[in-house]
Amino acid sequence: MKILPYPQKSENISGSFCIDGNAKVFCENEFVPQAERLADLIYESCGFFLQFTDVIEQAQIIFAKDAELPAEGYVIMISRGVATVTSATSAGCFYAVESLRQLFNLDVKQTRIVCSDGYIEDSPRFAYRGFMLDIARHFFGLDVLKRIVDLMSQVKLNKLHLHLTDDQGFRLQIDKYPRLTEFASVRSGSEVRTGGESYIDDVPHAGYLSKQDVAELVAYAADRNVEIIPEIDLPGHFVAAIAAYPQLSCTGSVTEVRKKWSVSKDILCAGNDNVYDFVKDILDEVCELFPSQYVHLGGEDVAKDRWCNCKLCRERMSQLKLDSVEELQTHMIEVFRTYLQQKGKTVIIRNDGITASADKRIVSQVWTKVRHRKAARLANSGHPVIISPRRRVHLHHDYNALSLKKTLKTNPYRRVPKSQYANVLGIEGALWTQDVQDEQQLFYLLLPRMDALAECAWNKRHRDFLHRLQKRLALYDKLQLNYNRKFVRKHNENPVADAPQGDTI
Repeated sequence: MKILPYPQKSENISGSFCIDGNAKVFCENEFVPQAERLADLIYESCGFFLQFTDVIEQAQIIFAKDAELPAEGYVIMISRGVATVTSATSAGCFYAVESLRQLFNLDVKQTRIVCSDGYIEDSPRFAYRGFMLDIARHFFGLDVLKRIVDLMSQVKLNKLHLHLTDDQGFRLQIDKYPRLTEFASVRSGSEVRTGGESYIDDVPHAGYLSKQDVAELVAYAADRNVEIIPEIDLPGHFVAAIAAYPQLSCTGSVTEVRKKWSVSKDILCAGNDNVYDFVKDILDEVCELFPSQYVHLGGEDVAKDRWCNCKLCRERMSQLKLDSVEELQTHMIEVFRTYLQQKGKTVIIRNDGITASADKRIVSQVWTKVRHRKAARLANSGHPVIISPRRRVHLHHDYNALSLKKTLKTNPYRRVPKSQYANVLGIEGALWTQDVQDEQQLFYLLLPRMDALAECAWNKRHRDFLHRLQKRLALYDKLQLNYNRKFVRKHNENPVADAPQGDTI
């Protein structure tokens, strides 16, 4: 069956299914929104409205509940003129409708719906199927984020992680600290890298998500079974906020939002109590805005030179009897982890911010070069992990460096013993935007590699991927989204082979 991502189990059955303007739908109350969504898709495609009936025997499409199915799982049975959708939750029903959308070819105009009879039993390989977008380096607003949510939900990705803050911009309205949007969301220029060289331009760049924007995005995403995960990156990558409030750093000398992309030595002062209060105030408002189970605190690329030379940081290390500045970072993260835990939140940290003494309740996002070893070590030590290998699923890379095949063949379980598989929560792609200045570039890099990411996150079998991808490409054309047509043509000439179950990173 031509569904992307590939279902866990499917079977063709002799016979065909056809629906036209006389078709009726029976639906249990819990699934009415999804049944209505399918009806809307059919109307857009075929121009006729499905009729709803309370008599199940009159229906050609049935939505039923089976509490024994997995939370995001579903079953579709199409036989003898009836399509029956069974699921345990609205999330499972949502994904069933997305599969029917592809089976019924509802993204193109047609006069009636015809498809082969068949059976699908489906559920995700991983509960965490994510994509991270950096809107700190270059800002992308509500309309773009909504389009990305739509694209994600159609291929059953369910976590949109927003990198909201960095040295080059603070992109979230925080009422208690208005300079974070008045000052920290604006930089006077940006580093431009071209031809192996770089320079700083004088083109201002600004933007942030208002609280109204966030509320609208969170609600929009929730309707599509996508969880919005906020990231406040600390203690490094915080120069934009420090420029607005210089007293947060060890030196107090930062005066402007950073223009260069490289890592800054100016980070939050770990010995200043006011810094902890400042961050907690931000986290209070973040938790009010984002109902997500998770809050990401970054934790990567922390240059600790300033801490080594800071009186307050050295005093804090002495008070806590810490042996290294790495342990000081662990202490700082633990303060915020405990604070967020009291609010019912789970903290995610990138793996280079995790030390041996870090609390096991921290989720580690493993992204660095030797990611398979680190993922295995962290999972074996009891840390839950999210796999994000930068050479496999970081989608800002040039297509010559990151192919669909590389992403498809990512194995999140590599080097992890089966006894620790439960600690692997899932996989997350990423798109960093230092060199991505507009929507055209963004979608060109994202598509169709997002589809390969979704395939890997949902199922480990990738039969006939490029053939199934064609409907997605037709949808991109319909939506006038920029994608890499040349790359797709090249791969159609040299098809991606079916990936065996033992694929490695």
